[in-house]
This record gives sequence, C-alpha cells and structure tokens, in this order.
Amino acid sequence: MGSKSKNPSVKQSPKKTSTDKAAASVSQAKANSNGSSRSNGETLRNLYASLLRCGLMEEQVSRSAELAAKYGFVVGYEAVAVAAAAALSAGDTIAASPRDLPALVAAGASSRALQDDSDRGCGRAALLGFTSLSEDPFNVGTGIALAYKLQKKQGVVVALGNQEASLDGAREALKLAGSGKLPVVYVIKNSSEGAAYAPHLKAVSLLARAGGFPGVIVDGQDVVAVWRVAQESVHRARNGGGPTLIDCRMDATRDPLAHMEHYLRKRSLWDEAWREKVEKTIRAEFGGTVS
Repeated sequence: MGSKSKNPSVKQSPKKTSTDKAAASVSQAKANSNGSSRSNGETLRNLYASLLRCGLMEEQVSRSAELAAKYGFVVGYEAVAVAAAAALSAGDTIAASPRDLPALVAAGASSRALQDDSDRGCGRAALLGFTSLSEDPFNVGTGIALAYKLQKKQGVVVALGNQEASLDGAREALKLAGSGKLPVVYVIKNSSEGAAYAPHLKAVSLLARAGGFPGVIVDGQDVVAVWRVAQESVHRARNGGGPTLIDCRMDATRDPLAHMEHYLRKRSLWDEAWREKVEKTIRAEFGGTVS
C-alpha cells in the first residue's frame, strides 16, 4: 500500500519554542489550582498545619524584643514560604534572607533554632539545607543550583525574594540560570497594590522569558495554588527543564490561614478536634524556649 499523503487543507500548527512549552507546563499547574483538587486530604491538612505553625511561631517571637528585631514577619507572606517548602524534598535547598521567619519555620527550624544560629539546621531545615548567607537569595540560589548541576546532583533550589530586594543585581544570575537550565525556582513576594505592579519586577519577569524560562503569576495568599505551581516548577527543574520565576501577588487584607480553613471546610476535610490537637502539639514544642 502507498503511503498516505498529508491533507493540504489541514494547517500545521507552528512549532513551539522551548519557552512556550515550559510556560504551558507551568500554566497548566496554575489552572489546576481551582476547586477541582487532586490533592489528598493529608497534603492539604499538612499545608494548613504549616501555616498555623508559622503564625504561632510569629506570635511567640513577637514576645521577645530581641527576636522581634532579629526576624521579619509580614502577615500573609507565610503562604509563599510554606508552599515552596512543601514542594521540596530531602537534598533540596531554600535560599532566603536570614530575617525571613516564615521561610525558616517552613523549612523546619525549631523555636530553639531561632534563638541559636548554630542550631538552625534542626528538623526539616537539615533536610532542605536552608541557606541564609546574605540578603541576596537570587544570586546565592543561582550559585547553589550551578553547583548542583556541575556535581550532577538531583537537588533543586528555591530562592525566596521580595519586592523590596534589589533585583538589578540578579539579572546576570537569571541569564546564567536560563542559558544553563539550572535547577532553581525564583519566587517573588510582590506586595504591590492593585494594578500598581512594580516596574522592576515586570522587567525581571520579561528577563525570565528572554532567558528561555517562564514567569508565572499566582495568588500569593492561596497556599494550595502556590504549592501546585511550585511543585510543577520544581519537577521541571529536577528533570532538566530549567528555572521558573513565580510572581506571588500579595494582598495584606487577606489571611492565608482563614482562606485555607475555608478551603478544607468546602471539601469536608475540616475537623475542629484535629485543629486543636495540631495547635496543642505546636505549642508544646515551644515550651519555655521563647520568652
């Protein structure tokens, strides 16, 4: 039999670039952040428990003038750190400011570790390799990701930055990450109000596209939405797909913990007794370590 000829009336789709494919992959993760969740109840409850732990830890730290001056905490930002940490595995790294309390707590630092810098590797932070060498997490994170690739390790870096950080110095790092397909995910906590999107962040987002990797906007107060995008981005990075820039839009009037409670209630996953047990366990950890 002769081979079938192509139908000339059927238009061939234009060939997608690697950037288009990467953006489509992460966009699908973003689209999946609606109510049709595939996440199991345990995962969702763990996200809530981590948010609660961040809030209670901030409450404890605020009682100490010394610790309150040492760490930074903005209500609402904890969802970003919690989601990023939940997307990582043993051998991965979180690069963040040494003042980023939610990032420290989400990585697993105990209340004792917050008071003793030499003990910051307690708990899950030891697994995630929390790095807080400077106030420049994007450049630090890129360097660690480059080391991972050169050493042929499977580790992924999540670099947590914020709107106030000077991102001009990270331009070369983002270019390097894009050209080398480094295993790094850049996460920005963007607190611009309304349509006033910070111009320098927009420029960095465009730079991400120019570097051949996607920039994704997500609701920074929705821990499930951020977790899904972060999870997909980490998966891409671990499998050689290169970096992603996640722009988490923040709204100071919204509470991620209350939002997550509502999310669990809608899915019949809420249990008041469970919540009380989780809080009791967290407070028992504090003991007399923070005064």
